[in-house]
Amino acid sequence: MHFLCGFFIMNAFLIPPKHFFPIARLLMWFAFGNIGFREGYEDIRTWNTVERKTNPVEGRHRWLVVAILFTEALITYKYRYGTGNLMMDAITPVYVWLPWAIIAALCFSFWLYLRFFKEGRTKKFIEPEEVRTVKASGK
Repeated sequence: MHFLCGFFIMNAFLIPPKHFFPIARLLMWFAFGNIGFREGYEDIRTWNTVERKTNPVEGRHRWLVVAILFTEALITYKYRYGTGNLMMDAITPVYVWLPWAIIAALCFSFWLYLRFFKEGRTKKFIEPEEVRTVKASGK
């Protein structure tokens, strides 16, 4: 989505590739992307561990990256006319929209499963077996 937004924004605003804006945008994405990716990696790596209890993972940069990407997508959508994409045609061919619709439905279904039906979905860490045994015995 990042590369598509970059391409379509440059195309819609007729910005040449050697202009300062695309270079500055890529440098900004390099900085924010590294921090956001690291936060996501730490979140996944420490999920269901005791380390998660002592070192909580923030997420500020991940949300900032998502907000910037969403804003770029909205700008791309707003200025889509005149860029030569398929949305200007009267009807998008079935072989284009059907695979995208199926993939989107599968991703949304998987997200629903992870969000509402997966066992242990609300636990951010699992205590070691010894700690649970000591707590259960009351010592």
